[in-house]
Amino acid sequence: MKKTTKQFIIVDDDPFSNFLSKTVLLKLYGEVVIKDFLVPELALDYIKKEYEFSKAKEKIILLLDINMPTITGWEFLDLFKDYPVSVQNLFQVYILSSSIDPVDIERAKQNPLVMGFIEKPLNRGVLVELLEGNG
Repeated sequence: MKKTTKQFIIVDDDPFSNFLSKTVLLKLYGEVVIKDFLVPELALDYIKKEYEFSKAKEKIILLLDINMPTITGWEFLDLFKDYPVSVQNLFQVYILSSSIDPVDIERAKQNPLVMGFIEKPLNRGVLVELLEGNG
């Protein structure tokens, strides 16, 4: 049976945070596909173009920051929920944020598109705990 390569999309306006996240993902999983976006609108465009007619079966893990200058993670999710269900179902969305505001954490829990809330910086322990059950 062929082992599938884990795929990640990181949407965060902080290049250093993206670098750290990619480093952790590469160290933990070895061979992975990672696309990162500093501008959330570019990530939305990419997802629409790349996955609208995709026949992919493997889930793509989307790590989404909340506080970004052009649109917030919440606004990103509002736009993403208008995408076809077939596209939404390809993704497991996790909020990746430095926010420790209980309102943000609760909002993430209440959003049906969000699988969980990860506090920055991304680390191996949290990844193993959250993602190892996802194939």
